Amino acid sequence: MTKRPAARTALDSRPTLVGESNPYGADPFFALYPSPDGSSGHRLATKILGLSRQRYVEAFQRVNLCAGPWRIAEAREAAGSLAFDAGVRRSPLVLLGAKVCSAFGVGFEPFTSSTLRQIAGVKGLDDSVTWVVLPHPSGRCRLWLEPGSYERARELVLPLIREPEE
Repeated sequence: MTKRPAARTALDSRPTLVGESNPYGADPFFALYPSPDGSSGHRLATKILGLSRQRYVEAFQRVNLCAGPWRIAEAREAAGSLAFDAGVRRSPLVLLGAKVCSAFGVGFEPFTSSTLRQIAGVKGLDDSVTWVVLPHPSGRCRLWLEPGSYERARELVLPLIREPEE
C-alpha cells in the first residue's frame, strides 16, 4: 500500500510545494523541510526564495509525491489527489522539477506559471488554481546557475503567499 500525502483542510489555502521524495525519511512533516543546511528544502527556503526558515514553514504546505524512492505510478496517484485537493481549495501548486511535472502530466517549462485545468486525469477543475513550475532545488540542478534564476523564482512564488497575521 502506498502512502498518500496527508489531506489538508478546506481552510488551508497556502501554496503547496510539491517535491519528489525525501532521502531523510517518509514523515510528511519533513517534506522539503528547510534543514539540514544544504538540503533541497533549505536551498529553496533561504537561497532561492530568500525567506527565513520559520517564514518558509509558515507560508507553505510541503509534500513529496513518494514516501520512499521515486516510483512514477505512486507519484501519479499522489499528483491526482493533490490536483483535486488544490482544485477544491483553490490553492496554488509549485511543481519542483521535471519528475514532478511528469507525474502531473504537464511539460517541464521552468519559471512558468499557468492555471490548473485537467492535469493527472482529474476532471471538473476550473482555471482558478495557479501552478508554477520551478527547477528542482537540489544543489545539482544547473538551471539555478543561470543569472536571474532566483529572481525569476521569487517573482512567481512570493506573490502566492499571504502575509502573516498579526
